[in-house]
Parts: sequence; C-alpha cells; structure tokens
Amino acid sequence: MTAIRLAAAGTAALVALALLASCRQAEEPLPAAPPPQSIATKTGAEMVLIPAGRFRMGATDGKADEAPVHEVSVDSFLMDRTEVTQEQYEKLVVGNPSHFKGPDRPAEQVSWADAAMYCNLRSRDEGLEPCYDEKTTKCNFRASGYRLPTEAEWEYACRAGSDARYGFGSDERQLKQSAWYAENSSKKTQPVAQKKPNAWGLFDMHGNVAEWCNDVYSAEYYAASPAGNPSGPDDGERYVLRGGAWNSSAEGCRSAARFGEDPGFQDACFARDAIGFRCVRRPPAGIARGALSLVHPAFPGNTVPPGHSQGKYRCLFSVPQLRRSRTEKSHRYLASASRIRAVPETPGRTLGLATWLVGQTARTSDSPSNAAAGKKTGFVYGEVYLRHRTSEGHPERPERLTAILSRLEDKGLLAGLTRIEPLAAADRWLTTVHSPEYVERIRRACREDAAAVDSRDTPVCRESFQAAAAAAGGVLAAVDAVMDGKVHNAFCAVRPPGHHAMKDRAMGFCLLNNVAIAARYAQEKRHLAKVLIVDWDVHHGNGTQAAFNADPSVLYFSVHQHPFYPGTGTADDRGEGKGLGTKINVPLRAGSGDAEYVKAFQERLRPAALAFRPDFVLVSAGFDAYEHDLLGGMKVTPRGFAELTRIVKEIAERCCGGRLVSVLEGGYDLDGLAACVEAHLRVLIER
Repeated sequence: MTAIRLAAAGTAALVALALLASCRQAEEPLPAAPPPQSIATKTGAEMVLIPAGRFRMGATDGKADEAPVHEVSVDSFLMDRTEVTQEQYEKLVVGNPSHFKGPDRPAEQVSWADAAMYCNLRSRDEGLEPCYDEKTTKCNFRASGYRLPTEAEWEYACRAGSDARYGFGSDERQLKQSAWYAENSSKKTQPVAQKKPNAWGLFDMHGNVAEWCNDVYSAEYYAASPAGNPSGPDDGERYVLRGGAWNSSAEGCRSAARFGEDPGFQDACFARDAIGFRCVRRPPAGIARGALSLVHPAFPGNTVPPGHSQGKYRCLFSVPQLRRSRTEKSHRYLASASRIRAVPETPGRTLGLATWLVGQTARTSDSPSNAAAGKKTGFVYGEVYLRHRTSEGHPERPERLTAILSRLEDKGLLAGLTRIEPLAAADRWLTTVHSPEYVERIRRACREDAAAVDSRDTPVCRESFQAAAAAAGGVLAAVDAVMDGKVHNAFCAVRPPGHHAMKDRAMGFCLLNNVAIAARYAQEKRHLAKVLIVDWDVHHGNGTQAAFNADPSVLYFSVHQHPFYPGTGTADDRGEGKGLGTKINVPLRAGSGDAEYVKAFQERLRPAALAFRPDFVLVSAGFDAYEHDLLGGMKVTPRGFAELTRIVKEIAERCCGGRLVSVLEGGYDLDGLAACVEAHLRVLIER
C-alpha cells in the first residue's frame, strides 16, 4: 500500500516505490468465472461466495515486500461485495468516524481495532459466534462469525483468477473504470459500487479506501510463507493494508501492493480517512460449495477438492502470540474500538434546567472582588502559530485558529479581550518538562525540514519549532498577566497543542507540553505551591499526567473518551508514589454528552479541587468532545462546554482569586470548534 493519506504528508516510507520496470511473463487470460453466488446479511451487506483455489501471490515487478512470488492455496469464504458502508457501520456502532460523510460511502477513519470489534458486533447481531477474543485479540478462524480477511484471501479475491497487475488486467489506462484513486477521486472517497466490479463481482477492490487485513505485516514474510492458507507472521508492530485508496497512485492500487500500518493508530490521534475495511466469514453449511472449486490457469490439474473448505483449515489461523509488550499494546488496540454500543443508551441524557443551575448558587458566596470584576479576560494569539504547517488534509491545521478569530470578531467578543503577545519560551522552561536532548532534537528536525518528529502523524515544517516554542511562551505570558493583575483570567489560542507530548517524545500532534510547562513555570517562577490542571480534551492527556504522576503538588483531572487513543487514563490510574491520589481520571463511554460531563465535574472534580485548594488553575481545553467533531465520538455541545467552564471558574474563584489560564488543545470541526470557544470565553468574561 503506498499512497494513503501519508503520501500527502510526503512520508518517505510510502513514496519509496519500486518504479523500475522489469520483464514480466506474458499476461495469462482470465479464466471463465462462474456467476458469483451471493447472500444478503441482516446488516444489509451483500456477500459473495469466493471459491477455493490456488494462485500466485506477490509480484516480480513491484516493491521488495511483494517478493518472492509464491504459490498459495486458500479455502472458500464469503466476502462483502463492497467495503463496509457508513450506513452499515452506524447500525452497530455509536457515532460515525468518517471524514467524508455519506451513507453509501465507505466507513473510514477506522482503526484495525474498530474494524475487528465491528466484526464481533456484526456476528452477535446475527447470532453467530464472534471470531475475535476481545481480551487477547486472537482470532478463532473456526468460528462462524465475521472477521477481517487474511492477506492471502484479500489478494486472491482481488485477482479473481487473474495473474495480472490488476483484477481486470495490466493496462493501467483501464484503472479509472474500476477504481477511485488519485487520478479521478476528486480528493475524497466516493459511494461504493460505482465502478466496474471484478470478475467475481467484488467492487472497489482497487482504490476508494485501503482495507485492513487480519495479518501482522512483515516485509520479509513471503520468503517463508506457507503454501496453504497463510495467516501472516507471528509477530510485528503493524498490520496489513491492501487495495490502495482515493489518494493512491495507480502503482499503489495494484493487486499485489501491500503496506503495514499501526493497528491502533497508536502514534496518532486520528484514524485516517483513506482507511476502511470489508468483512469475510466461513460459508454457512446451507450454501453449496462443491461446484466452486477453481483450477487456476497457472496450475493445471491442481484442483482444490470441493470438500476442502468445510471448516477444515490446513492450519489454525490465530492472531500472533505476541511478546509481552506487544500483547499489552494489542489489548489496548482492540479496547480502543471506542464507539462500540456496548450497552443501551441511557434514557433522559439531556440536561435539565435544574441540573444546569447546580453550581450557579455556590458562586454567590465566593464572588470575585470588585477589583477583579473590572479586569478583562486575556487572549493569547500570534501569527507565528499559523506558520506551523502540517500535511495536506491533516486535521490539526492553521484554519483552526482563523476560524476561532473570525467567530469572535463576528460576535463582537474579540474587541473586549486583552491581547497578550506571545514570545518564545526559553529552553530553561521547556526543560522543566522535556529533556534537553529532546528539545534540541525537535529544533534540529525542524531546521532540517524533516517531515515529522517521532510520529508520522505529528508532521513538522521549518517553522514548527518556532511556533511550538511560542505556543509554550504564550501560555507563560498568560500566567504572568494573571499573576501581575493585568487580566483576571486568559484563553490561549495556540498551536501546536501539547498534552500528549512526553518528556522525550512527540506524539498525537503535540511537540511541547504547553500546560505542563506552564504549571512548572507557575511553581518555579511565580512561587506557587499547588496547581490544578483540568483536561477535558476527548483524549487523555498522557503527557501531562506523566510529567506529574509522582508529584503531589499538581492535581491532574481528566475526563475523556475511553477506550480511545492513547490508551491511557483508566479510572484506577491515580498516580504513583507521593502523587498517588492526586491524579483523577474519569473515562467515559463513547456517545457521552453534556449530562455525563457535568456530573463528572460536579461529583469528582469539584470536591477534590476544593479540598486540594490550588494556587493556580490551568485548563487543557480541547473541544474535540464536541458532538460533531471529526475525530471524537462524544456528544458535548457548546452549552455543555460553557457549564464545564463555569464549574472550573468557580473553583478558581473560591480557591485562588480566580487565577485561571485556559489553553487550546484539540477540536477539529472548524465551525464547532469556533462555537465552543465562543461559549467558553463568554463564561470566562462573565464577572
């Protein structure tokens, strides 16, 4: 697999294609294919019965990981005629993760974990035995339910009896008739089944979205692959993607093209909009299979026996027995299928007037002083933040900030804010959280115009370090403005975000941990003893908690979608050592909204914070829990974010004279982000 979204990011691993032509055997004609038998499923999918048979897997003129070409046999199986559509996905899963919305478009931005969990849900919905063990991620290939295809099954079905570069032949000029790819997709997915199917009646095997396979990826696997029903290597860090996508080149859509991707997007905060999947399963006993054994033209006389596919696989395909660290990660991957409807939705989730008023009355006894009431809210912003340019189509983009500014200006709020100019934070403060070696490494990477730092999903450009240092510095300037009495509180419209950044690693769009650096600055520069950090981003702020995990002087509170990226932030993750009990995580199920968030703040945050009595309050204000956000699966509204702000502001007023600085983290639906920031600021402005 070559040009998925990562191709747009200029990732070297994806564009290093073997373009040198080599001699190829004369293309063999397609065999006369029998009319495909198919069944309709309860979820609305149509499945095609793929005959058992043998084929030549790989390519002599492709990339190194496609060699050597080797003979493979597979048993018969049923395969979805199309990629799983958004309509089908939403019948079983809470929320639609897809970027390009449409009921008949393929479900995308789907991790391997989400795809595997969908297979289990679909199995249960139809009364079948699920294939995936949700604790170990192992796949029981003898089960009657749905699963992802093996890599061999996928290529066999794609070729449909052909030994050519594509299922239809080797003439690249014909690809537009069979695939949505970079040449004709208009830079987005398209409704399924609009192009010509292959000889076995399967649509979109080339292009539209790349499709997950069940196999762990290894570039060297073909040299040792078994001849019968290969199931992939026993270990590895990535899983296989096949078929090319809407932004792939023709080369990347070839039948043999393969690519390895992190199964849970562990190095990313978002699932890519060029990745989807389709399901397979064993044929039910009621479907006649005897007449469908296939003699491939390359293997005359080698017919797979009609009874070979009666559940008697030559080897039991099991998802690899992984080494300990890998197994733990795999558990998180499957657990991160976070939008799964595990229990019926709770009725009455809307927030009533009485609930909204809770917390309002408590503020009257500790209202701000007259002097504080006369101060304005500070606003940090600088043009430097727009110069952090990510890859095309990346959700963390400069337009996030311009959308916020436009909204605030249109609503007449911008003029009433006190502008705070950002300056680059000195290394002295950056290294209170990050190692000096890491700071120098990202500075050098940007200076050398690297494509990304540590993670392909944390892209950088020459100006990225300058923007990141200014983001951290802008938050420090806001802390100073509040402490010096120039503003009552402040909001920092900065980027790149920071709460995933670790001591010595960039991840999840984050380079420098702005809020963590500000907390240390407040303690060391402004001599404040205790700091409260409230994080309501849809993702757990793993970098922030790690920075203070053993430190009792920082109370960290996070409410977030779970299971979800980055896989941390469980309820029993309460800190360590002297910091045990000063870290509070409230994981919420996907689909949670205003009522669940406000309840967490009222019942968990408020009593803990009032007992802790912080000297300063920092907020990691991510707005990707917004109900229509591109990446999250939550249902928080602008009104909900306003109420969360009121609760945190009340804590600051009661404990530390209103000292509060809020810092932008996530939020990727531009209109929704702007509306949520407006609601947040209106509460900060209230006196």
